[in-house]
Amino acid sequence: MVATPENAESFLLELVDAYEPLREREMALLLDMKRQDVGGETVALEQWDMLYYTGKYKAECAGVDEAALRSYFPLEFVKKTICAIYEKLLGLKFELVDDAQVWHEDVECYAVRSSREENEVIGHFYLDIHPRTGKYSHQCVYPLRPSYSTKDGRVLPACVNVGNLTPSREGSPSMLLFREVETFFHEFGHVMHCVLTNARHSLHSWAWSAVPWYGGVEQDMLEVPSMMLENFVWQPEVLRLLSKHEKDGSCLSERDIEALSESRFLMTGYTRSKYLAMALYDLKVHNGVAPYEFEGNEYDAISLYNAMIEKYTGVAPIQDSFAAASWFHLLMGYDAGYYGYIYSEMLAADLFGEFAQLSNSGKSLIDTTLGKRYSEFVLSPCATLDGQLMLQKFLEREPSKQAFLERISVA
Repeated sequence: MVATPENAESFLLELVDAYEPLREREMALLLDMKRQDVGGETVALEQWDMLYYTGKYKAECAGVDEAALRSYFPLEFVKKTICAIYEKLLGLKFELVDDAQVWHEDVECYAVRSSREENEVIGHFYLDIHPRTGKYSHQCVYPLRPSYSTKDGRVLPACVNVGNLTPSREGSPSMLLFREVETFFHEFGHVMHCVLTNARHSLHSWAWSAVPWYGGVEQDMLEVPSMMLENFVWQPEVLRLLSKHEKDGSCLSERDIEALSESRFLMTGYTRSKYLAMALYDLKVHNGVAPYEFEGNEYDAISLYNAMIEKYTGVAPIQDSFAAASWFHLLMGYDAGYYGYIYSEMLAADLFGEFAQLSNSGKSLIDTTLGKRYSEFVLSPCATLDGQLMLQKFLEREPSKQAFLERISVA
């Protein structure tokens, strides 16, 4: 989609400039908070300060205490509701397959049925969402079987949602942080992208760069469908559906819903600037060999990373550290493609505008007609069409970055 390294770098640098005013405002606020804590005018923000003061600001100034809100998000209720939302939006039916062979007793298998008259099974997904010893600790959706056609019929797609959501403890039910709810909703978008494929050939079926077979959607298109769907979880209508207090069954108050919705892009100036620095580093180290030139100086891989992080975030890395050594994207298939996350998010914001128009006119976001159209033009083609063409068909115009840039300006 982005086509060339030069286009990717230009896009990232444009966003560096767009986020800089927001980052500077936020850093001033956080620095003032630290000064109030430790005293003195000469203090500086360090790497270890950022998460602490960002969380403190959100709790004290924005009215969002994520730990306090988790009592509204019991895992079993959230799981059931997310499934119900996707069923309605995309015109599907999910059925638990009780006798499916699974690799652990916690794993569930579901058949996905079309809502059309024939009600046929069109794919399967597994939910492996509880942590356990020795299990992969990241959150992702992994394809188990590609979809393809043979002389005997169609082989149905299958995938697994691998999660590590907060487990139940000492007889108490699992209660999720909102960020876990958001992640679950996002990853389920990948599930739908997989099982709704209509590709005739496995090469064009849903897959991503870490899987052991060729094919799959373009890397900078991979996150677009699920990032579009992730937007739903922040909307008041959906927050009312997803929340249910563990004791009295009430949903989030309107005040909490408003505060949570408005906090979405709060304190993102630093985190996005750091992401952009990492994406630019990714492009540079995969587009040449050391020594790498940056800002008129030459660097090895370690010093280059630290220099770029400090340049674009204004916060110096911890001395003698090399955080990229624990950054697995760099070497597991996202090499020279880390930019794709924010590129996808930009396109997803444009797509979500079609659903936002419904909400703005007093209608429900969870609209089956528009959802099926989204499925037809964006989810089902997978790698059979160029991503740009899919978006053009759904939007009936060229994609635009305007919706995403507006988010930055109002954050």
